[in-house]
Amino acid sequence: MGDKVERQRHYRMSLRMWLNKGDPIIWTRGLGISFSTEILEGGQRLTEEYRVDREILFDGLFYGIDGTRVGGRRLLKISPHMAFRERGVPGIIPPNAVLTVEVTVLEKLPGD
Repeated sequence: MGDKVERQRHYRMSLRMWLNKGDPIIWTRGLGISFSTEILEGGQRLTEEYRVDREILFDGLFYGIDGTRVGGRRLLKISPHMAFRERGVPGIIPPNAVLTVEVTVLEKLPGD
């Protein structure tokens, strides 16, 4: 494993998400917080570059990756108030959704 993830730094991460009843979230576009987005595995895996920052990541992901190392993986269960609340992500995540998130920190980006 690599170094611990640091706040205010940029990383490439891979996300898979499921709704509370186990239905996979199928991505048709990224979260809109990254300039580099890959949608893989028929839309079930989203790989993007993120800055580890409370203004960028939703709270459940921001706090959930705390202590993760580059190359590490976490499985998080995130309640709506720590995710997308009543707004959801139109066409992708319904309002007030409980999420299960598998996040893998793939690499720290150069220059950070």
